[in-house]
Amino acid sequence: MLFARLTLLYISALLIGGGLIFIFASKSALYSFIVAFITSSLVVLASFKNYKNMVDKRLANASGEEFDDRDELDKIEDPYNLYDEMQANDEDKSFKDIIKEEKQRLKEQKRPLKQSISDSARAFNYIRLIAYAILVTGFFMLLKSKNLNMAFYLATLILPNIIAIVFLMNFNAGKYIEKN
Repeated sequence: MLFARLTLLYISALLIGGGLIFIFASKSALYSFIVAFITSSLVVLASFKNYKNMVDKRLANASGEEFDDRDELDKIEDPYNLYDEMQANDEDKSFKDIIKEEKQRLKEQKRPLKQSISDSARAFNYIRLIAYAILVTGFFMLLKSKNLNMAFYLATLILPNIIAIVFLMNFNAGKYIEKN
């Protein structure tokens, strides 16, 4: 639902922006706007889809230990979990013992190489790579046909990101208001 709404928002922004540029600007500005907006929107949508898939897979494979079971007040007072109840009883230990225990705890938290490679492979999703390839191809096609208006192209590349941020802020605010 979020993905479909964002796609519809992009299509409407493309139509409105393209119409205004068609009326008030040159042909090269219109071509630059259309190519930059469509390709940048593809990159943003592919990134959202990729991130959603990564989160879904991680939640499916997650154990109960990965989730923080502290209440909201503890999270606010101690966001990095520095004052754990277990550590309150360890005040009589020496400084060297505490450092050794902390190093051991950090070694246990390290992820294996296989899991790191798996996560990095998910980050390089083929859909997102195709979207970036389309972006680069569109840029070179505009450059070759001498229709590249760099000001419109660069300004339009950031536009889908701004639209996504504003949309998500309003979407999340709407969910928060509905809950309370």
